[in-house]
Amino acid sequence: MTTFSLVTLCIVALLIVVRYQKEIFNWSKTILRQKGLLKNDAADDPSNVKRLAPYPAQPIRGRKQYRVMMDVRRMDSQNWLTLDKHYIEEHRVRDHLLREKRSEVLRCLPESLEACQEALEDVSDFLCQRFPNMFEKSSENDQTFIRNCMTGEKFDLGRSAPSGIDTDALEAAVRLTMEDLSIIMLNEEGEYYLAASASLFPTGWTVQERIGWTISRMHEPVPLWHQQVASSVSKFLVRLTPASPMERSNYFVEIRRPDENLFEILYRPGSLCEKELDNPLPEEIIIRRERQTFRRLPPSHARLENLVTEMKSWPDHVSEYKGKHVWSKKVLEFYNKRVATAPCETKEKVEV
Repeated sequence: MTTFSLVTLCIVALLIVVRYQKEIFNWSKTILRQKGLLKNDAADDPSNVKRLAPYPAQPIRGRKQYRVMMDVRRMDSQNWLTLDKHYIEEHRVRDHLLREKRSEVLRCLPESLEACQEALEDVSDFLCQRFPNMFEKSSENDQTFIRNCMTGEKFDLGRSAPSGIDTDALEAAVRLTMEDLSIIMLNEEGEYYLAASASLFPTGWTVQERIGWTISRMHEPVPLWHQQVASSVSKFLVRLTPASPMERSNYFVEIRRPDENLFEILYRPGSLCEKELDNPLPEEIIIRRERQTFRRLPPSHARLENLVTEMKSWPDHVSEYKGKHVWSKKVLEFYNKRVATAPCETKEKVEV
């Protein structure tokens, strides 16, 4: 190898390290912990979860002219799901809501079955990688489970409800996280709609009333949304890819009654502002921050694309053996329809 080649190789290696330094650092820490060569830091130790500060909220920008904006930015994939010192306290509220108001906060349409399962797998993989001492996987009798070391809860990652409406998968996922989770899918008219949602801390709405609604219909009450941002939202969802997760921030002004507990503060399906409190004290006014993240679920589309690729390569005798003449036409029609409605990337499912 020439001196020039060696220098070029070193430069390329250096550029890769600089570009992916955070991923390399986190990967190295995980390997060292698994080998027992590195002690756990506060971010990965259940005993220290109460010390973790909440994920920093984006500042209120102080714009002098009001305008509805998406204001999305690229998300650091390591901060998709976050934990902080309020985890256990908020988990108690989540548990109460899922037991007492389940139909209001958790709904899944039949077509979202596979996406809910994918969401659980995605959430579990992330949490076990990001917080390995707080969440762990185990295998028993050919079944895979995830255990929440902070609460003692244990969930079967392969479980599927016999009715075909798998609320169990989405419930397990939202019990593991501090975030609410929603599945958005594309309908036959080319509009995205709410196909499944575990929204426990909503602001002025419930899943029960909005399940199945399109994104456009959900935002009808938002002033100027259709005039200023509806088109941008549609384009954003179309262009969203599995490799480019995004996030945005929002805020609401909430009036808190003096006697309200945490459950009543977090669960706000009605109005944020109590009409009877027309002269609140400063300490009764809360700035409620909301962080929204957007990830596209890749597996279903990948499986379909791989199937189409492989079936085209089958020799005649293999095609006959697999019954290709019976089902291939419908598969190709379905695949081509997906491609036609999603020209940039996989378009059938989005996780929010």
